[in-house]
Amino acid sequence: MKFMIRLPLLLVFFATHSFAQVEIHEWTNKAGRTIKAKFVRSDASTVTIFLNGRNFVLKTADLSEESQELARNLSSPPSSPQPAPAQASSAGTDSSPSSTSEKPAGSGGKVVLPTLGSGKWANYHSVLETSTHDVALHGSGVFHLYLKEGSENLLQGRPLVMNFNHGYYSKPHPKGSVYAYHTTRSDYHYHYRKIIGFESPPEPSEKLGRLKLKANLEGGVSLEIGFEASSRRIAIWGKTDDPSRIEHPTVLALRLSVPEAMAVKEGHGLAEWEPIVDDTAIDVVSVSGAKETIPYLEKWVDLKKKLSFSKGIESAVTSGKLFGRREITIAPKSLRNSSMQVGSYTAVFPFQYHRYYYQDKSGGEIDKNRRLEIEIK
Repeated sequence: MKFMIRLPLLLVFFATHSFAQVEIHEWTNKAGRTIKAKFVRSDASTVTIFLNGRNFVLKTADLSEESQELARNLSSPPSSPQPAPAQASSAGTDSSPSSTSEKPAGSGGKVVLPTLGSGKWANYHSVLETSTHDVALHGSGVFHLYLKEGSENLLQGRPLVMNFNHGYYSKPHPKGSVYAYHTTRSDYHYHYRKIIGFESPPEPSEKLGRLKLKANLEGGVSLEIGFEASSRRIAIWGKTDDPSRIEHPTVLALRLSVPEAMAVKEGHGLAEWEPIVDDTAIDVVSVSGAKETIPYLEKWVDLKKKLSFSKGIESAVTSGKLFGRREITIAPKSLRNSSMQVGSYTAVFPFQYHRYYYQDKSGGEIDKNRRLEIEIK
């Protein structure tokens, strides 16, 4: 049975219920709030999306201009919701890059780099396979980190995703922020600059180590990326270069996104989650120097009332059963004139998806001396 529901109410629903469907498209309302869901169909006044096993009908007028355009582009031919691919359906599915017969799971995007072109890494420019993880540069210019524990595929074979946010403000942010978002936010006068290509990229390689890349962004802006990968550590840094004709300077940030750690089934609760999640948690050092623990079986909204991590952190260590007892340490080389935050988009229970956001306080260059480092033990 179909029903009409406004996007703000739908966002409240998503904030209190977990879902395990494959994330296909981002849908943003005019207030700038975003959800991810599959597209079903659209007409002149509505957009139907599919999530959590149900169809939701949104008013087209409630969506941002970008989401309205997305709906128009997807409306022909109409699509129907399909079952989620195997890699997202259950924690026991072997679908990570450690499986020799399967291509790695992960977000795609427009290919703007030369790729290996064959094998399980066909859509990737370069890759480094190690005993603890695989790190690969997708043809879209996004870095993927797949965690492994022997033959076990962690996080259901889905990657941690590393990429830059880059855009500009046509007018000052209403609150004076220089936050670099990953999508256009017209309500904040922020415009995202897309990557349109790379200048003289290196040849594709299955021995990813050190990389220097120069991406071309919209508006004639260039983005220089430095990257290093080894069997234990990954580092990334970058800066943008605006041509003199650019009226509004580009702001830059690094984003590291951690996927859903487990598939939450409808009707399940704490009794089913506790033995799966166990001691999985994030241990952070806040900017005030406090050492705080963020258990996966806690609600973000409750934690923020008693902890200070939302004000910024110096480092984070994610560990526990869901991560194969591995420790993933995330920290800048230096926090000089910069800041790092850990946050959640869903605030669900249990804690499903989170991201780290690292930026120079003025929105400028993240130099090599302040590079973001990831260590896997």
